This record gives sequence, C-alpha cells and structure tokens, in this order.
Amino acid sequence: MQECDPFFFQGCDPATDSFMFFSFQDTPANNDRDNQDTYDCQVIVSWPYRAEFLGRSEPTETPATSEERLRLMKEITRDWASPFRDVVQDMPSTSTVQAIRLEDWPPEEGSWENFDGRATLVGDAAHAMTMYRGEAANHGITDVARWLDFHLPVLKSKERSGGDLKGACDAYEREMIARTHLAVLASRQACLDAHDHERVNERSPLVSKRAPIATA
Repeated sequence: MQECDPFFFQGCDPATDSFMFFSFQDTPANNDRDNQDTYDCQVIVSWPYRAEFLGRSEPTETPATSEERLRLMKEITRDWASPFRDVVQDMPSTSTVQAIRLEDWPPEEGSWENFDGRATLVGDAAHAMTMYRGEAANHGITDVARWLDFHLPVLKSKERSGGDLKGACDAYEREMIARTHLAVLASRQACLDAHDHERVNERSPLVSKRAPIATA
C-alpha cells in the first residue's frame, strides 16, 4: 500500500460504482505501542444507495453488525484488482468495521445566533461536509485564520466597544459562510460522483482542483 502512496489514496470501481479510501493513521516510526512493527490503517468502502447494486432488487443498507459489514465489504471488493482487493479480502474476521453516516450542512446567514459577537461557529460545527474532497480540515484552519484577521484589531484596540466586536464577528461569518457554503455543495457532489463512475471527469468536484485561499 505504501508503494501506491505513503499517506492516502482513493478510487472508484467502474464496474460497481463503489468507492475506496485508504489512509495510514500510524506507522512503526510514530507510535508508542509495545509491538512497534505495526501500522494503523483506515479502509473505507462505500457504495451507491440504489437498486440493482450487486444485483440486488432493493438498495443495500448498512448491515447491523461488524461481522456482516465486513462480509459486505468483501463481497463488494471480490473482483477488484490487487492490492486493493487484497487489503479488504485479507482482513481477519475479528476486524471491527464501523458504519459512517454521511451528513452535511451548507451554512446560511442567520442559521445561528452569535450573541452580539460573543460566540460563533467554526469548522465542522459551522459547515459539516462529506469527506470526498478532503476539504473540511482546510476550511476549519481557514476559519480560525479569518476569525483572527477580523477580531485581532478589535481585541487589541483600547477603545473598542461591543458594537466593534459584533461587527468583527458578523464580518467573519459573512466571509466564512460564503466560502464554505459552496465547499459543502462541492463535497456533496463529489460524494455523488464517487458512486457514479460515468460522471467522473475533469469537471467533477471529486477530482477538480481545490480553490486556493490566499488568507489561509
């Protein structure tokens, strides 16, 4: 797997419209476990929620138990090429397989109260998005940077008023909401495209370039 990428990779299966994400979470050079010669890896397999997937008449629901989830993962990946097939097929039956419920929230102005600038939202609390573009952490970091841009001049001023604080918070929220509303929708579309291989092209948010943010 490291020969594919030392950090993470993802890809679609054109035969089934299923999707795989693989990442290294921990390596022998960076852990404090007794057995140093081990890796922690994350393997995600997702599939389109529609009839006829794997030849089934009804959409495939997420199984209730870890054992059943692993069995489904192996069924989905049984015809994949190595090493992608092997990393799933070789999972021991004792593996813990968790379900991920995908949800998102495109923020809009007025969606929450900032109590005259004394409280606001950043990161996932403000703009939860699916992981198919890998942008959530980037925007969370940018949120903090932009909050500081708007608030530090006010907080450092010896003559600030409550209105100044609210103005800074309102300005932060306007910039953040305009930026992340589009990002949430792009990540949603990337999720949909990831499970419809024919829609993956240079214009798809799944593979298109991320917009640079000068203030990040």
